[in-house]
Amino acid sequence: MLKKGIQEKIKDLKSAYTNRRTERQREKERERRKKGHGRFGKVKLKHSTMGICSCRYAAESFGLLSLCVLISFLCAGRAGAIVGAFGIVAMLFAGRGIYAAIKGRKERDKNYITCHIGGICNGLLVLGMVIIFVGGFF
Repeated sequence: MLKKGIQEKIKDLKSAYTNRRTERQREKERERRKKGHGRFGKVKLKHSTMGICSCRYAAESFGLLSLCVLISFLCAGRAGAIVGAFGIVAMLFAGRGIYAAIKGRKERDKNYITCHIGGICNGLLVLGMVIIFVGGFF
């Protein structure tokens, strides 16, 4: 009986020590993240993967718009359906790029400059395409 009580106390002390130790480690890690410093100086942050995707969507959308202008110029304005279809696909790419930029901002410990660049470029592309489409009705 006495032996079981001692074993339980030892077990409790061990678990309390390990809990305290892990809490200390967690606290140190939080402080390190707050500072942004690693063991040998400032930590170099990687770019957000969704931010890179957002920039890629902006480039693809701009490429499709350039292709639309080229096709329209070469066909002397008689390729309305093809240009319209490419324009809608470019608009979908730009919308997806905005979504990727927003989602990329939720990644932790990353460099968000690509999210900002991709979001702004895609927003401007969507705004320009909406102006062109609305202007086509009047």
